[in-house]
Amino acid sequence: MAVRNRARSKDEFIYLINQALDEIFDLRAAIEYDEEFMGDAAQIVEPLNNGLSRLLSTVKCAAYQPGEGDYLDFLHILKNTDQRAIPFWTVLKLILDTHTNGYQEK
Repeated sequence: MAVRNRARSKDEFIYLINQALDEIFDLRAAIEYDEEFMGDAAQIVEPLNNGLSRLLSTVKCAAYQPGEGDYLDFLHILKNTDQRAIPFWTVLKLILDTHTNGYQEK
């Protein structure tokens, strides 16, 4: 059985992006509830939300091609962020790998 490290289709890629956006919504609610301990996360919520929303609208267009464009430049904000502050890190990694390397063959 092959290890899945990328989305297998455009629909699955859209699903992953929506999943990350849902996680951002939950993270924003957690920040509002316990702002004191969510400092790292608070700084990345808006850039992640805006970047993923832009990517989603682009992927839904017929012109999107994996590996082309600077659609994931917003992920640079994660460079100095502790991965534990982002509970959906694995979803972001799948999105990044899919955009960079294309859809995984089935």
